[in-house]
Amino acid sequence: MSEVLAIVAAALAGGGIGVALAWWRLAPRREAIERLARRGHVVHELAEGDVENVAEELEKIAEAEPNDASVFLALAALDRRRGRVERAKALHRTVLASADLPPELRVAGLVGLGRDLLAQGNEQAAVGALTRAISLAPRSVATLESLAQALEQAGAWERAAAAWERHEKLAPARRRRQSRIGRGHAVAGQALAALHEGDPRKARKLVDRALELAPDSGHVWTARARIDAAAGEREPALEAWQRAWELAPAGAHALTAEAWSWAVEEGAQEELLERMQASLRTASASSLVVALAERVARREPEQAAVALERVASRSPAAALGLIRLRLAQGPRDSAPGVSVRDAAMKDIMPPTLVCRQCAAPMVRFGFRCGCGAWDSAVAVEDLSPRNSNRSRA
Repeated sequence: MSEVLAIVAAALAGGGIGVALAWWRLAPRREAIERLARRGHVVHELAEGDVENVAEELEKIAEAEPNDASVFLALAALDRRRGRVERAKALHRTVLASADLPPELRVAGLVGLGRDLLAQGNEQAAVGALTRAISLAPRSVATLESLAQALEQAGAWERAAAAWERHEKLAPARRRRQSRIGRGHAVAGQALAALHEGDPRKARKLVDRALELAPDSGHVWTARARIDAAAGEREPALEAWQRAWELAPAGAHALTAEAWSWAVEEGAQEELLERMQASLRTASASSLVVALAERVARREPEQAAVALERVASRSPAAALGLIRLRLAQGPRDSAPGVSVRDAAMKDIMPPTLVCRQCAAPMVRFGFRCGCGAWDSAVAVEDLSPRNSNRSRA
């Protein structure tokens, strides 16, 4: 939405008061008032979040003023937001085809085109468009951020880290923390790439740096766990797995399963279970509780039951897990009721995940959303303000 606001603001005030005064002097007064009122209406509806009406109003303005490129750029940004990416891409390319396009609008068009291409999964072409935009506006923080995200999506981790470092130098003080965290994720990507290339020493050095930059990232701690596990560093790997699932509770099922497979190979199941028990005592995110309880129930069924009961009122998976656990604990000579047996036979459905940053649904857990946000996956049932996604105090 920030992109749309910026472009619409440019469309409405970019020439600013001077444009408004020119209309006032050169056009009939009534026509000028109508145009200004229409544009003011667009801003109001955009602030209210009424995207469809904003798009309709912009269509009318574009028909009345076909030479105003900024209006078409705003419309293209809205089209991408509404899922009409192919049309957004066509609008951006049409605007960019103009030979006399002002430099600032050419930059906006290239950035918009880059984001369209990213939305379609065409990372290489997106990087090309955004690199051209940076060449025209080398100090544009927003363009650098888009380029860094495109490079991440393309797996060009070293270039992404460099883009984030440059972003940090140019960004306002309040945004520099975001730059450092972005660089931390990119460096973690470099570390995993080094591990896959058979250079564990380089991987360890890079992941240590990534943790300095983004110490509260489930993604970075997972990278650390994998690198420690590959190096045979048993105790550090155990600690890293625990930090990873505590910081990324929405991915707890996948993370605990990966950690368990490693522990079986290393003969470290008991140590890993101790870590899981420690996390389960304080876990509040239902997805984390359910994932840990599945493992802990084999050793401490009562602790698992207490934890499941703590979140059962808001988590169907926890409620079902609790029913199954109680049935397993019950006396053999007391047959459960039909309704209880039927409930216990149901499949445990995975939690519905969304991105905390853009609210888009996530079909499966991932550390990075398509919007570019890292560590943003959250189970819908854990979105209550009373519930923390961080189980470690």
